[in-house]
Amino acid sequence: MATGFPPPLLDRLSYLLGKLHFRALEAEGEGLASLNVNVKQHAALSVLVEEGPMTQQELGQRMGIDRTTVVSVVDGLDDGGLVERRRSPADRRAYLLTLTPSGCDAEERGRHLVAEAEKEILEGLDEPDRARLRELLVRALGTG
Repeated sequence: MATGFPPPLLDRLSYLLGKLHFRALEAEGEGLASLNVNVKQHAALSVLVEEGPMTQQELGQRMGIDRTTVVSVVDGLDDGGLVERRRSPADRRAYLLTLTPSGCDAEERGRHLVAEAEKEILEGLDEPDRARLRELLVRALGTG
């Protein structure tokens, strides 16, 4: 395994995961920049595509991010015309985040860019190994 990293670091899972995380953010971020969204914004769009309209609080919970971060993410999406805040029919004090057609388009185009970025950063792994890595990470996070 010729990685260029000193052997003691290769024994540290946190170091390896951190390096892979940084590479993933960098590769995905470069592709998503062409859509004027960042990695967290695209993740939010993906949750909204999959699960439908929800409040900011629900989105933050689904994404595992704090209130301050979700406000920043949603403000950017709203400013870009990718989501709209609409009054909730169930609770007039709450607003539901709803995708606009531009938001749906950005999510779909971004999904392809993210898939390409994943292939790039995991080019040393074949498809079964990539699927197994994803499965192990989901299990380790206790979310699957």
